[in-house]
Amino acid sequence: MSVSQVLLVFAGSWLIIVGIGWLVVVPALRRSPGGRAVDGLIWNIARLYARLWHRPRFSGREILPATDADHDGLVVVSNHTGAIDPLLIQAGSRFLIRWMMAGDMMSPTLDWLWQDQYVIPVGRDGKDSGPLREAIRHVKAGGAVGIFPEGRITVPPRELRPFLPGVGLVVTRTRAPVLVVWVSGTPDTNKMGEALATRSHARVVFVDLMEFPDERDPTVVTERLRQRIHEASGWPFNEEIIPPGGEPEEGG
Repeated sequence: MSVSQVLLVFAGSWLIIVGIGWLVVVPALRRSPGGRAVDGLIWNIARLYARLWHRPRFSGREILPATDADHDGLVVVSNHTGAIDPLLIQAGSRFLIRWMMAGDMMSPTLDWLWQDQYVIPVGRDGKDSGPLREAIRHVKAGGAVGIFPEGRITVPPRELRPFLPGVGLVVTRTRAPVLVVWVSGTPDTNKMGEALATRSHARVVFVDLMEFPDERDPTVVTERLRQRIHEASGWPFNEEIIPPGGEPEEGG
């Protein structure tokens, strides 16, 4: 076989592979959360990583929307045990969650990921109301927003810190249902690199879909959500507020 014939065979094989990918793989990826092929690719990689490395046990998935089209706006609220919490919750869901995330946890090396997944950066001092306004706009437009209302990874673990009031504000302004989630069993570290590298036997419980159609007080909503996770987990309340520095306030 001549060189030209080899090149023709190679080119033909490559075109067939590309064609199969375009006709089969890309449409399959677009049926994943988010509706874009890149969303589907990231979701499937995250799900495979979670399954192999953290072996999560999911329960309560019957209450989840089946796809992005099966809700008209949703607020996802969870306790915060570690850096992999959003990854695990997303891996167990077939709809795309746009996460609110502390800006100082967003490594610049992953800027492409934060931007592609439309992560909403939040300042630790809480002075910028822009992230809350963006979250409210997104939910009103029919999207799902994920919030960790304790504000930081909880230390010591297996306790529930006070919830910040912003979560109640998002719920009362949007009137959207709230998916309550309890996460446990993740790596016992507050460092992202260690959390990603450390194996675990994580558990993700989709606890409840709560609605507050007539409640106008964000504080009431915030406390009821915290109470619901307390009931599901059995974890005690710790009333010390975690300050921006990350350690409990002495005597708080």
